[in-house]
Amino acid sequence: MGVMVKKRILAVLTVVCLFAGNFVLTSCSGRKTAAKKQTYEFTTLSKGSIVSTVTSTGTLAVVSSVDVLAEMSGRIEKVFVDYNDHVKKGQIIATINTDLLKVQEKSAKATVDKAQATYDLQLLTVQNDKTLFDKGFLSEFDYKSALATLRIDKAELDSAKASLEEITTEINQYAYITSPIDGIILSREIDAGSSVSGSSSSSATTLFTIAKNLEQMEIEAEVDELDISSIKAGQKATFTVEADPGVQFTGNVKEVRLVPESDDNLVYYYVIILADNKSGKLLPGMTASINFVKEEKDDILTVPSAALRFSPSSLSDAEKNRILFAAGLPPDMSQEEKNAALQQYDEQLKSKAPEKSGSEEKGSSGLSSLMGGGRIPGAGGPPGGGGPMGGGRSGSGQSRKVGQNNQDQESLTGAAESVTRKPLWYLDENGKLAAAMVQIGISDSLKTEVSDADFLTGKKIILKVKVE
Repeated sequence: MGVMVKKRILAVLTVVCLFAGNFVLTSCSGRKTAAKKQTYEFTTLSKGSIVSTVTSTGTLAVVSSVDVLAEMSGRIEKVFVDYNDHVKKGQIIATINTDLLKVQEKSAKATVDKAQATYDLQLLTVQNDKTLFDKGFLSEFDYKSALATLRIDKAELDSAKASLEEITTEINQYAYITSPIDGIILSREIDAGSSVSGSSSSSATTLFTIAKNLEQMEIEAEVDELDISSIKAGQKATFTVEADPGVQFTGNVKEVRLVPESDDNLVYYYVIILADNKSGKLLPGMTASINFVKEEKDDILTVPSAALRFSPSSLSDAEKNRILFAAGLPPDMSQEEKNAALQQYDEQLKSKAPEKSGSEEKGSSGLSSLMGGGRIPGAGGPPGGGGPMGGGRSGSGQSRKVGQNNQDQESLTGAAESVTRKPLWYLDENGKLAAAMVQIGISDSLKTEVSDADFLTGKKIILKVKVE
């Protein structure tokens, strides 16, 4: 055995010593456990596409709408439109009764006529007083008093005319309710005979709500704070509605509102989505189930996610740990080095058999550095963290993307770069259980991307135990 080989085995043994005691008890018990004969359902690696998403729900609403308010008080005389009617800008959609206004208009006209006559009379008086004043027959005081009276009469005339103009405007303009935009009537709050309050009141009556159009809809989605960093303006989103669950609609993120909201200590943010609605199937108020597309990959190696969750119950924990130790050895180790490492692994377990090791954390970390990161799947706890089935928050559907193993393997006890690896179990050429550690990528919960797994192509990967 060469010098370099001995060095590499020595490095492996350093780690073996750290974790060997961790599995003593399970090793001892494993010798007493007889393997149960089991049959399995198999799957294979395949090329495919995966879309990783964040899920949410939201409510459909119109993009733009206008509330039509009463601009004068009175009684509704006629209503010309109903729900869902299309209207044009300037179209008369209702009228307010003007009988009382017309009476007020006549009175206002009479007031104007009276004020006009008073003014005209005073104007003649001033003209006459001017002649007398110029000839010295009228004092300056009397003349200026006449001028002041003329100005007062003029002001009263202007006031009467303004009052008449206001009433005339109400009759000719405010009494006719018109649509301010082209659109569709979403709501009608009045009927003929309803009393309304004008905008001069403290609370003007809302008569109609008109949507600009329904060809484009808006969704206000609530996104959890854990996922909000994955959402950007312009991002694609797909959604379905309960009224037509078989149809998938598409939209794009318009904006992410930065003001946080909270409910029962859960923090979320509103994300606004714009979606086309030329089909007219989407209606205001519908509930949408939304998938924000985080990442899409095509022509990648995939495996059913259930295969990554499989752990053989027919093996003891010690047996599983030995197989996973072998699977986690650096791929560029020669077979001679691997055999030597496994031999020393077994010897360390035997030498530690009478003892109890309290350094579980230390042992796990030593093994994980050999296996490229993550806890050993099996007795020690869940498979490596951060993967699609490793306890991530519901909805995100994507594993953490992490770096490749350090290519420099001279120091096997050095810190490996963080990657997310999990085991895939299969039957070797002798029909015995074997495992391979693969790096996982994005997931849609049904399928997961795997890499460093080309050697498994064509092999039957264990999916689950077959139910007899």
